[in-house]
Amino acid sequence: MANSETIKSINIKTVCNILKENESISKTDIAKYTGLSFPTVSTVIEHLIEKNEVIEAGMKNSLGGRCAKKYSLNPMYAVSLILYLEGNKINWIVNDFCKNKIDNGCIDLKNGILEEMDNLVSLVKSQYTKLASIMIGVAGTVKDGKIVSFIEYTELQGINLIDYFIKKYNVPINVENDMNVAVKGYWERHDTKNIKAVVNIYKGHNGIGSSMILEGNVWKGTCNFAGELHYLPICDNNLEYATSGFNGVNIVKYYGKIIQSYIALVNPNLIVLYNNSYISNKLEEIKSYCTLLIPKEVMPNIIISDEFIDDYEYGLIQMAKDLID
Repeated sequence: MANSETIKSINIKTVCNILKENESISKTDIAKYTGLSFPTVSTVIEHLIEKNEVIEAGMKNSLGGRCAKKYSLNPMYAVSLILYLEGNKINWIVNDFCKNKIDNGCIDLKNGILEEMDNLVSLVKSQYTKLASIMIGVAGTVKDGKIVSFIEYTELQGINLIDYFIKKYNVPINVENDMNVAVKGYWERHDTKNIKAVVNIYKGHNGIGSSMILEGNVWKGTCNFAGELHYLPICDNNLEYATSGFNGVNIVKYYGKIIQSYIALVNPNLIVLYNNSYISNKLEEIKSYCTLLIPKEVMPNIIISDEFIDDYEYGLIQMAKDLID
């Protein structure tokens, strides 16, 4: 049997979830939607007001009788910093507690990467005293807070970014591979009700990578190495393309072999190819190449998407919010 503290925690979470789904709402409506009693809702709301997590948000329109107060989450109860590394830039966003963007920018890396990241965190923390989480996305292999790939960001190899920033700023932090974040963002932004497996593939400034979701869970592999496509033996110099680019490559054949591998090993419902200049008009050619080897009956839906940044940032924002919750 659950004890009183467990029940209280469940009730608080239930009320907070309703508040997240509504810009503002009355106690009566919270009780109606959650099934909690009105006294229980009132107790939870008063508790959240004392914490400054919830604020009064005007009065509900009345058809007669006394108007009820409405309540909403306090946007400035806590803020999150998300930043992501790709190429020689750091993109950053500050979001409020309701996941609204309140500040953002882009830094060209002129000094050391860690120094630039440190300066940014210090600046944001000085401007936003309610900084409650930091989420870092990296175009590289990440394991236990460390970048373990020898291709990208060699300066950061061996440095536990989670330990570094927690010790210095005492703020919850997480570090994740860009593709794992993007596929999470795609899954949560789109209708995936009848989809069991999604694969996404992206070519950026740091080469090409992928990730996948299996029945709602991001599959990273036992060492977070899943999706490091430059290590696939699909051509003699695949690893070189991570740094030298793809000029001269038969891009239809290259993407086709990657997709064929995923179909044979994972058999996904959907493969999302994030758009780039190499493939923007080659979707049908890529599909045709795949069917040279793969039976048409098992071919997944393959699409080109222009929303990599949208999926990536959405995933980062949600993961930053999870650190607070």
